[in-house]
Amino acid sequence: MESLGMKHGQHRRSALFLMGLTLLGGCAQVSSPTGGPMDETPPQVLEMTPPNETVNLYLESLTLEFDEYVISKNAAQQLLISPPIAGRPLFKTRGKEVQVEFDPNWFDSETTYVLSFGDALVDLHESNPAEALFFAFSTGNELDTLTLEGWVVDHRTGDGVPGLRALFYSESTPWDSIWGGERPKAIAITNEAGQFTGAYLAAGRYKAIAIEDVNRDYVWNPGEALAFSTASIGAGQAWSSPWLFAPTTPPSLPAYIVSASIDSTGYSRILAPKEEGQNEEDWAILLEDEALETQWCRAGDSVYLWTEAPKLVENAVVTWSRLEGTDSLPARLQRSAMGKSLSMLPQWPAKTTKKEERIWRFDRVLQHVDASLWTLHIDSVKRLLVPEELSISDVADGGNSVQIRTSEISAQRYAVHILPGGVTSREGRVNQDTLSWKWSTWPEDHFGSLTLEVSELPGPGWLSCVPKGPVDMETPRIRCELDTLLRWPQLHPGKYEVGFEFDANNDSIWQSMDPLMQQTPEPYFYLPDELDIRSNWEMEWKWTLQSEVEELE
Repeated sequence: MESLGMKHGQHRRSALFLMGLTLLGGCAQVSSPTGGPMDETPPQVLEMTPPNETVNLYLESLTLEFDEYVISKNAAQQLLISPPIAGRPLFKTRGKEVQVEFDPNWFDSETTYVLSFGDALVDLHESNPAEALFFAFSTGNELDTLTLEGWVVDHRTGDGVPGLRALFYSESTPWDSIWGGERPKAIAITNEAGQFTGAYLAAGRYKAIAIEDVNRDYVWNPGEALAFSTASIGAGQAWSSPWLFAPTTPPSLPAYIVSASIDSTGYSRILAPKEEGQNEEDWAILLEDEALETQWCRAGDSVYLWTEAPKLVENAVVTWSRLEGTDSLPARLQRSAMGKSLSMLPQWPAKTTKKEERIWRFDRVLQHVDASLWTLHIDSVKRLLVPEELSISDVADGGNSVQIRTSEISAQRYAVHILPGGVTSREGRVNQDTLSWKWSTWPEDHFGSLTLEVSELPGPGWLSCVPKGPVDMETPRIRCELDTLLRWPQLHPGKYEVGFEFDANNDSIWQSMDPLMQQTPEPYFYLPDELDIRSNWEMEWKWTLQSEVEELE
């Protein structure tokens, strides 16, 4: 540590000050020293009273002695007792000792009980929970000692997944009840290799799931990754194949309209954020509870609606419908048309991959385009467009876009200029100003390519080459039945992940995790090395999947 300089005259005052602190400290309460490395070691149980696995016991009090100071945390929620009892135990913590008190009348005769403490007991300073802490006893002469064993691996890497809670249920428990929050009969924790062992189980058949349990409530919640098997087995056995651990879809945000305005032409602007990837939605305008004929389109968080409405749409209500819910909001009426002229919505990046055609989107439904007022500039060369090169989108697609055939080439600069009157909206408005959009195409030597030789496929599936960052291009999945040689000829420079989605049941659909449908994911294998594609480089790679398949098996 860097020390601060001090004048000689200050030494005596500092020494007296330190002596004063020392004297005061002698009367202060003793506390643990601060500083040093963080304690990451969980507290360890030194002794249980009565001992674990005691029989002929109607429990009144359980004392746990630890190797460090501990406290109880959310004990009522974290302590899981199987089978359930009628009362709620009382926790008392004193330094390194925890006492849990019970009423003996809570327990049935000739029954094995297991107390799973979860994260209920943590150390004093860093809140490290005591791991895999269980206490088992029997009110009869014998203790149930059957076990269930399983193994959880990541569906992408094949590696074991540690720290998951494996939850066990009787075979008769419906899956709907499990996903709905049924409390398990017993739990186990996966080790570093992803293996788990459920102990102290009575004879019978069981089903189980393994969850990351983010909120530590012994219940699977949408968005928590999990693994499970649809097969149930008898106590004393082990599941014959590993479970595939995969993420699940998080709960969707409720449909929520932030604002809505409508003008005298029946044109409405709406702000309604939507989660990325959720595409199924529908919009409508209600007037006196009657739905008007409406077209709409979305641009980011904004939605634009048009309707053949009366000149003044009093008391109009916009409605938003999607699978996750509905919302409605009265539209604020604007007496005059919103916007004095047509304007273009955001299009595409200034530098882009060459295309055969482009689509321009406007903020109103279009009625007519005048090709003679459209010009396409290629570098410094200007040419007029002909009617055959322009077309307005169908009403079913919003009716607000114009498709233009450009037949672009690499390493060129392009621009489209639309002179006043070049587009006419449905209500008869035209663009008052010249509209322009400029862009350029990447040169051929900007791209790299990948040739992939893949062998020893486990069966049919799809190969993909996916960029790790946002790029202006799509790389399609390619169906493969046998060992093959593939080539992706034009890839933007950057890092890519090569993967194989195994169609294990050969139904032409790669299954993701869907617990509510009792659907486990199909395996996904990926090339461990990210491929670094460079401009004007031809990369060749060989990938043999046999090692990955053997590791999963």
